[in-house]
Amino acid sequence: MTYIAQNEGAAVRGSETTPLAPPFLQRDLARLPGPRRHLDRLERDLRAGLNCVWYFPDTVVESGRANFFLRELMSRLEESVQVPGSITSAEGSAHAAGLGTIAFPAQRSASISPGSMPVRDLFDPWHEEDDSFDADDPYGALLDSLVATATSSPVNPGTGTFTSQGTTTPASLVDRLAKQLGTVGAPLSELLRRARRCRGGSHADDLDEMDDDSAPDSPPTVVVRGWEEHSAEEMGQLLRTAHATFREAGLPAERRPRFLFAARVQDLPSTVFGVGLSHSHVTMHWWWRVWTRLDTEVLLAWRPRPSATAAQALLDRVTDAVVAEVCGPDIDRALVLREVWKGGDVESLRRALAATLPDHENDVDQKWPRRMSTAHASAPSAEILDAWATGTVDSWDGHVRAVRARHLLDPGSNELRILVCNAQNRVLLPLIEEARTSLIELVPDLLRKEIGLDYFREQAKSDYRVRNRLPAAPLAELEIGDLARAARLLILPTNQQDRLKTLSKARNRLSHLQPLSQEELVAVMEALTTDWVADDEA
Repeated sequence: MTYIAQNEGAAVRGSETTPLAPPFLQRDLARLPGPRRHLDRLERDLRAGLNCVWYFPDTVVESGRANFFLRELMSRLEESVQVPGSITSAEGSAHAAGLGTIAFPAQRSASISPGSMPVRDLFDPWHEEDDSFDADDPYGALLDSLVATATSSPVNPGTGTFTSQGTTTPASLVDRLAKQLGTVGAPLSELLRRARRCRGGSHADDLDEMDDDSAPDSPPTVVVRGWEEHSAEEMGQLLRTAHATFREAGLPAERRPRFLFAARVQDLPSTVFGVGLSHSHVTMHWWWRVWTRLDTEVLLAWRPRPSATAAQALLDRVTDAVVAEVCGPDIDRALVLREVWKGGDVESLRRALAATLPDHENDVDQKWPRRMSTAHASAPSAEILDAWATGTVDSWDGHVRAVRARHLLDPGSNELRILVCNAQNRVLLPLIEEARTSLIELVPDLLRKEIGLDYFREQAKSDYRVRNRLPAAPLAELEIGDLARAARLLILPTNQQDRLKTLSKARNRLSHLQPLSQEELVAVMEALTTDWVADDEA
């Protein structure tokens, strides 16, 4: 599926016109509850002196969002030492996060020419003009020379190896760390010196440094991006050596320099850490169970719709809930689907979803375990690790969900109908319950002459209670269907009785996982936004 940007800000697909998602600033992602909570956990562990490994799916790295969230985390810390990588990747990944096929660049490609640099994609709702990771990289000259050397050096992105066919080999991780610290050799000694001069430190090289007002409040954090490293073993060796060195120096854990390795699974397998490190020394953080329904709904709420009547506003709320439920962890798709689909039946939703999904997906027929234990775990299980790494599955709001729900396009599947019904239930059932409670409070005053409350309760008995010869339920426990059954005994105008029947029918359909049609939704919205006695008072 190929989309072409138009001057009017739309995408054309054949004879159909699909609007673009409105522009959105990527930095707003860090304001969402899910990512903010995730960053809080990482910050807490780093401040406690723990080394952290932060695993991302391939797609999050390739889209540039891993670098973005890494910057957000580093902005929270007083001192961070970001080690330039030995392998450079294309900045500003060209991808269509909105409507078209996402075209991610090869992360370890060394054959980047000026003419092949990606052009800004107008369909990317998260695009920012300046999104470079190291704008003031003091090590840029060396990296430029490495890129020039690597032009004839093939790279294997799957194994994380770098094969040099020239005479120049990539600088080691330790050498690059030393250069970034401004020292010659022994970078760990320099890190120890900086840690000791922190305020409140238990050691100091001299008394002047202990009282230095410029001393940082916490030890430095060394940041390594695994997708820009050529050797996983170098990263593992550095972490093992640093842990042993800092422990022998006698610094308490919270005063030691700490390391943060951000990587994909293939960049830094857990086996490279060996047996010398325990969970109390290094913690694993996975970009898993980050996004929730609240994040998607907040994103949609930040894009307010035009002013409308109360009924239309409620209908828009249901539409947004459906979009969030259907798209799940694919927040980019949710933003675009909301622009394409303005409400309607399930089939219209299926067509709109098809228009926003890429043509080719490798995960169409894949099945993943949907156990709650898997969805709520802190990391993807071994059964779905490969699928998670490729960005095709995620944990969203307590469910294991496909990121791009192409399987929902199957007309023979009932899953899309269930998701629509779940969203309608989430919005409408509390409101129907509130309408039921409001009417029950008015029942004693609305009873027709010579109709007692006990008689009303008897007439309102459900078929289940009649069949089983059960006594009538108390007034407060009468269901909306019970009230509709005995509505003839109340002084309610015909249109109000019709509204009561509408709510009763909607409640019954939703409880049986039957989504409401657009016509039914419109009727329910009118019923929910009208007071029971408003017509009488008028």
